[in-house]
Amino acid sequence: MFTQQLVNGLMLGSVYALIGIGYTLVFGVLRMLNLAHAFIFTSAPFVTFALIGVGVTPMLALFLGVLSAALLGALLYLVAFKPISPEHALGGFVASLSFGIIIQVVIVNFYGSQPTKFPTLLNLPDLTLGNVILSGVQLGSLFISAILMIGLLYLINHSRFGRNIRAIAQNQMAASLLGVAVPSAVVLVFCLSSALAGLAGIMVAMRFESIGAFMGDMYAIKALAIIIIGGLGDVRGAVFAGLLLGVCEVMFQAFAPPGWSEAFIWLFLIGVFLVRPEGIFGVGIKTREI
Repeated sequence: MFTQQLVNGLMLGSVYALIGIGYTLVFGVLRMLNLAHAFIFTSAPFVTFALIGVGVTPMLALFLGVLSAALLGALLYLVAFKPISPEHALGGFVASLSFGIIIQVVIVNFYGSQPTKFPTLLNLPDLTLGNVILSGVQLGSLFISAILMIGLLYLINHSRFGRNIRAIAQNQMAASLLGVAVPSAVVLVFCLSSALAGLAGIMVAMRFESIGAFMGDMYAIKALAIIIIGGLGDVRGAVFAGLLLGVCEVMFQAFAPPGWSEAFIWLFLIGVFLVRPEGIFGVGIKTREI
Protein backbone atom coordinates (compact mmCIF):
# COMPACT_ATOMS: atom_id res chain seq x y z
CA MET A 1 0.00 0.00 0.00
CA PHE A 2 2.72 2.47 0.97
CA THR A 3 4.82 1.69 -2.12
CA GLN A 4 1.80 2.12 -4.37
CA GLN A 5 0.97 5.48 -2.83
CA LEU A 6 4.61 6.56 -3.01
CA VAL A 7 4.70 5.91 -6.77
CA ASN A 8 1.36 7.71 -7.17
CA GLY A 9 2.78 10.65 -5.23
CA LEU A 10 5.95 10.78 -7.29
CA MET A 11 3.86 10.68 -10.46
CA LEU A 12 1.71 13.59 -9.26
CA GLY A 13 4.78 15.43 -7.98
CA SER A 14 6.57 15.07 -11.31
CA VAL A 15 3.62 16.76 -13.03
CA TYR A 16 3.69 19.58 -10.46
CA ALA A 17 7.46 19.88 -10.91
CA LEU A 18 7.33 20.08 -14.72
CA ILE A 19 4.67 22.80 -14.59
CA GLY A 20 6.50 24.59 -11.79
CA ILE A 21 9.76 24.57 -13.77
CA GLY A 22 7.96 26.26 -16.64
CA TYR A 23 6.62 28.99 -14.36
CA THR A 24 10.05 29.38 -12.78
CA LEU A 25 11.95 29.71 -16.05
CA VAL A 26 9.72 32.55 -17.26
CA PHE A 27 9.69 34.31 -13.90
CA GLY A 28 13.45 33.95 -13.58
CA VAL A 29 14.04 35.70 -16.92
CA LEU A 30 11.25 38.30 -17.11
CA ARG A 31 10.09 38.61 -13.49
CA MET A 32 6.56 37.99 -14.79
CA LEU A 33 4.13 35.15 -14.10
CA ASN A 34 2.84 33.36 -17.19
CA LEU A 35 -0.83 32.68 -16.48
CA ALA A 36 -1.30 31.02 -19.88
CA HIS A 37 0.78 28.10 -18.67
CA ALA A 38 -2.21 26.07 -17.45
CA PHE A 39 -4.02 26.52 -20.75
CA ILE A 40 -0.98 25.40 -22.76
CA PHE A 41 -0.85 22.37 -20.43
CA THR A 42 -4.41 21.63 -21.56
CA SER A 43 -3.85 22.32 -25.26
CA ALA A 44 -1.15 19.69 -25.90
CA PRO A 45 -3.30 16.60 -25.13
CA PHE A 46 -6.11 18.03 -27.25
CA VAL A 47 -3.75 18.55 -30.19
CA THR A 48 -2.49 14.99 -29.73
CA PHE A 49 -6.08 13.73 -29.56
CA ALA A 50 -7.04 15.62 -32.73
CA LEU A 51 -4.03 14.31 -34.66
CA ILE A 52 -4.76 10.71 -33.68
CA GLY A 53 -8.34 11.26 -34.84
CA VAL A 54 -7.12 12.05 -38.37
CA GLY A 55 -4.86 9.02 -38.54
CA VAL A 56 -1.49 10.25 -37.26
CA THR A 57 0.52 7.54 -35.49
CA PRO A 58 0.54 7.79 -31.66
CA MET A 59 4.27 8.51 -31.27
CA LEU A 60 4.22 11.22 -33.94
CA ALA A 61 1.04 12.68 -32.42
CA LEU A 62 2.74 12.83 -29.01
CA PHE A 63 5.74 14.61 -30.47
CA LEU A 64 3.59 17.08 -32.40
CA GLY A 65 1.47 17.71 -29.30
CA VAL A 66 4.57 18.76 -27.33
CA LEU A 67 5.85 20.74 -30.32
CA SER A 68 2.52 22.59 -30.59
CA ALA A 69 2.85 23.59 -26.93
CA ALA A 70 6.37 24.93 -27.60
CA LEU A 71 5.11 26.96 -30.57
CA LEU A 72 2.26 28.34 -28.49
CA GLY A 73 4.87 29.43 -25.96
CA ALA A 74 6.79 31.34 -28.63
CA LEU A 75 3.57 32.96 -29.87
CA LEU A 76 2.63 33.83 -26.29
CA TYR A 77 5.89 35.69 -25.79
CA LEU A 78 5.57 37.59 -29.07
CA VAL A 79 2.00 38.82 -28.46
CA ALA A 80 1.66 38.96 -24.66
CA PHE A 81 5.11 39.69 -23.20
CA LYS A 82 7.44 41.22 -25.78
CA PRO A 83 5.29 44.34 -26.43
CA ILE A 84 5.03 45.08 -22.70
CA SER A 85 7.69 46.96 -20.77
CA PRO A 86 9.29 44.93 -17.93
CA GLU A 87 8.28 47.70 -15.53
CA HIS A 88 4.62 46.87 -16.14
CA ALA A 89 4.51 43.37 -14.64
CA LEU A 90 0.71 43.46 -14.39
CA GLY A 91 0.50 43.89 -18.17
CA GLY A 92 2.15 40.52 -18.85
CA PHE A 93 0.05 38.98 -16.09
CA VAL A 94 -3.21 40.09 -17.72
CA ALA A 95 -2.09 39.56 -21.33
CA SER A 96 -0.97 35.99 -20.67
CA LEU A 97 -4.27 35.23 -18.91
CA SER A 98 -6.15 36.61 -21.92
CA PHE A 99 -4.07 34.46 -24.27
CA GLY A 100 -4.84 31.39 -22.18
CA ILE A 101 -8.56 32.07 -22.05
CA ILE A 102 -8.60 32.27 -25.85
CA ILE A 103 -7.02 28.79 -25.97
CA GLN A 104 -9.66 27.50 -23.58
CA VAL A 105 -12.52 29.04 -25.57
CA VAL A 106 -11.22 27.39 -28.76
CA ILE A 107 -11.09 24.00 -27.02
CA VAL A 108 -14.61 24.40 -25.61
CA ASN A 109 -15.99 25.39 -29.02
CA PHE A 110 -14.46 22.33 -30.70
CA TYR A 111 -14.84 19.69 -27.98
CA GLY A 112 -17.30 21.06 -25.44
CA SER A 113 -16.83 21.57 -21.71
CA GLN A 114 -17.30 17.94 -20.66
CA PRO A 115 -14.39 15.47 -20.32
CA THR A 116 -13.46 13.43 -23.39
CA LYS A 117 -11.96 9.95 -23.38
CA PHE A 118 -8.27 9.98 -24.31
CA PRO A 119 -7.07 6.92 -26.25
CA THR A 120 -4.45 4.52 -24.96
CA LEU A 121 -1.33 5.51 -26.87
CA LEU A 122 1.40 3.34 -25.38
CA ASN A 123 0.89 -0.25 -24.28
CA LEU A 124 3.61 -0.39 -21.65
CA PRO A 125 3.80 -3.53 -19.47
CA ASP A 126 2.87 -3.24 -15.81
CA LEU A 127 5.38 -4.08 -13.10
CA THR A 128 4.33 -6.28 -10.18
CA LEU A 129 6.23 -5.98 -6.89
CA GLY A 130 4.63 -8.31 -4.36
CA ASN A 131 1.09 -7.04 -3.82
CA VAL A 132 1.82 -3.76 -5.61
CA ILE A 133 1.04 -3.29 -9.30
CA LEU A 134 2.72 -0.32 -10.94
CA SER A 135 1.26 0.68 -14.27
CA GLY A 136 3.52 0.99 -17.28
CA VAL A 137 2.24 4.52 -17.94
CA GLN A 138 3.18 5.59 -14.41
CA LEU A 139 6.66 4.13 -14.62
CA GLY A 140 7.23 5.50 -18.11
CA SER A 141 6.10 8.97 -17.05
CA LEU A 142 8.30 8.88 -13.97
CA PHE A 143 11.31 7.83 -16.03
CA ILE A 144 10.76 10.58 -18.63
CA SER A 145 10.18 13.18 -15.90
CA ALA A 146 13.34 12.17 -14.04
CA ILE A 147 15.45 12.38 -17.21
CA LEU A 148 13.98 15.78 -18.10
CA MET A 149 14.45 17.25 -14.64
CA ILE A 150 18.04 16.06 -14.36
CA GLY A 151 18.73 17.28 -17.89
CA LEU A 152 17.21 20.68 -17.18
CA LEU A 153 19.20 21.16 -14.00
CA TYR A 154 22.36 20.35 -15.94
CA LEU A 155 21.30 22.66 -18.79
CA ILE A 156 20.66 25.57 -16.45
CA ASN A 157 23.84 25.16 -14.43
CA HIS A 158 26.43 23.89 -16.90
CA SER A 159 25.55 24.94 -20.44
CA ARG A 160 26.04 28.13 -22.42
CA PHE A 161 22.28 28.48 -22.75
CA GLY A 162 21.94 28.24 -18.97
CA ARG A 163 24.63 30.87 -18.43
CA ASN A 164 22.86 33.14 -20.92
CA ILE A 165 19.49 32.97 -19.24
CA ARG A 166 21.07 33.42 -15.81
CA ALA A 167 22.76 36.54 -17.16
CA ILE A 168 19.46 37.80 -18.60
CA ALA A 169 17.77 37.17 -15.25
CA GLN A 170 20.42 39.30 -13.54
CA ASN A 171 20.37 42.20 -16.01
CA GLN A 172 19.05 42.09 -19.57
CA MET A 173 20.91 45.18 -20.74
CA ALA A 174 24.24 44.00 -19.33
CA ALA A 175 23.72 40.55 -20.86
CA SER A 176 23.06 42.13 -24.25
CA LEU A 177 26.19 44.26 -24.03
CA LEU A 178 28.19 41.11 -23.26
CA GLY A 179 27.00 39.48 -26.48
CA VAL A 180 23.99 37.46 -25.33
CA ALA A 181 21.25 37.31 -27.98
CA VAL A 182 18.53 38.25 -25.51
CA PRO A 183 15.41 38.02 -27.76
CA SER A 184 16.24 34.56 -29.10
CA ALA A 185 17.20 33.28 -25.63
CA VAL A 186 13.92 34.50 -24.16
CA VAL A 187 11.92 32.87 -26.98
CA LEU A 188 13.73 29.60 -26.30
CA VAL A 189 12.84 29.90 -22.61
CA PHE A 190 9.16 30.27 -23.49
CA CYS A 191 9.35 27.34 -25.92
CA LEU A 192 11.04 25.14 -23.33
CA SER A 193 8.70 26.05 -20.48
CA SER A 194 5.61 25.55 -22.65
CA ALA A 195 6.89 22.22 -24.01
CA LEU A 196 7.30 21.02 -20.42
CA ALA A 197 3.73 22.09 -19.63
CA GLY A 198 2.44 20.33 -22.74
CA LEU A 199 4.30 17.14 -21.88
CA ALA A 200 2.89 17.25 -18.35
CA GLY A 201 -0.62 17.61 -19.80
CA ILE A 202 -0.12 14.59 -22.06
CA MET A 203 1.21 12.56 -19.12
CA VAL A 204 -1.91 13.37 -17.11
CA ALA A 205 -4.16 12.51 -20.07
CA MET A 206 -2.44 9.16 -20.55
CA ARG A 207 -2.59 8.40 -16.82
CA PHE A 208 -6.32 9.06 -16.44
CA GLU A 209 -7.34 8.38 -20.09
CA SER A 210 -9.45 11.54 -20.07
CA ILE A 211 -9.08 15.15 -21.16
CA GLY A 212 -11.16 18.25 -20.54
CA ALA A 213 -11.05 21.95 -21.27
CA PHE A 214 -10.52 22.74 -17.58
CA MET A 215 -8.08 19.94 -16.72
CA GLY A 216 -5.15 22.30 -16.15
CA ASP A 217 -6.79 24.51 -13.53
CA MET A 218 -6.07 22.39 -10.45
CA TYR A 219 -2.48 21.62 -11.43
CA ALA A 220 -1.62 25.19 -12.34
CA ILE A 221 -2.90 26.71 -9.09
CA LYS A 222 -0.89 24.23 -7.03
CA ALA A 223 2.17 24.75 -9.23
CA LEU A 224 2.03 28.46 -8.38
CA ALA A 225 2.23 27.53 -4.71
CA ILE A 226 5.09 25.16 -5.47
CA ILE A 227 7.27 27.80 -7.14
CA ILE A 228 6.83 30.03 -4.11
CA ILE A 229 7.70 27.19 -1.74
CA GLY A 230 10.69 26.22 -3.90
CA GLY A 231 11.78 29.84 -4.30
CA LEU A 232 10.75 32.19 -7.09
CA GLY A 233 13.19 31.72 -9.95
CA ASP A 234 14.85 28.60 -8.46
CA VAL A 235 14.57 25.58 -10.78
CA ARG A 236 16.08 23.20 -8.20
CA GLY A 237 13.52 24.39 -5.64
CA ALA A 238 10.63 23.85 -8.07
CA VAL A 239 11.72 20.26 -8.70
CA PHE A 240 12.16 19.46 -5.01
CA ALA A 241 8.96 21.20 -3.88
CA GLY A 242 6.90 19.61 -6.66
CA LEU A 243 8.01 16.07 -5.81
CA LEU A 244 7.72 16.63 -2.06
CA LEU A 245 4.23 18.09 -2.18
CA GLY A 246 3.00 15.51 -4.70
CA VAL A 247 4.04 12.70 -2.35
CA CYS A 248 2.63 14.46 0.71
CA GLU A 249 -0.70 15.14 -1.00
CA VAL A 250 -1.17 11.50 -2.01
CA MET A 251 -0.12 10.25 1.43
CA PHE A 252 -2.65 12.56 3.08
CA GLN A 253 -5.33 11.29 0.71
CA ALA A 254 -4.48 7.69 1.58
CA PHE A 255 -3.85 7.87 5.33
CA ALA A 256 -5.37 11.10 6.70
CA PRO A 257 -9.00 12.17 7.20
CA PRO A 258 -10.77 13.44 4.04
CA GLY A 259 -10.02 17.03 3.03
CA TRP A 260 -6.62 17.39 4.67
CA SER A 261 -4.71 16.68 1.47
CA GLU A 262 -6.08 19.84 -0.14
CA ALA A 263 -5.39 21.93 2.95
CA PHE A 264 -1.83 20.66 3.43
CA ILE A 265 -0.21 22.43 0.48
CA TRP A 266 -1.67 25.80 1.48
CA LEU A 267 -0.72 25.34 5.14
CA PHE A 268 2.78 24.46 3.98
CA LEU A 269 2.81 27.60 1.79
CA ILE A 270 1.84 29.81 4.74
CA GLY A 271 4.57 28.18 6.82
CA VAL A 272 7.17 28.93 4.15
CA PHE A 273 6.02 32.56 3.98
CA LEU A 274 6.44 32.86 7.74
CA VAL A 275 9.71 30.99 8.19
CA ARG A 276 11.60 31.09 4.88
CA PRO A 277 9.97 33.49 2.39
CA GLU A 278 12.89 33.20 -0.06
CA GLY A 279 12.13 29.48 -0.58
CA ILE A 280 13.29 26.09 0.67
CA PHE A 281 16.90 26.50 -0.47
CA GLY A 282 17.13 30.15 0.46
CA VAL A 283 17.63 31.48 -3.06
CA GLY A 284 15.11 32.67 -5.65
CA ILE A 285 14.10 36.30 -5.42
CA LYS A 286 16.78 37.11 -2.83
CA THR A 287 19.64 36.51 -5.29
CA ARG A 288 17.61 37.09 -8.47
CA GLU A 289 19.06 34.00 -10.11
CA ILE A 290 17.47 30.98 -11.76
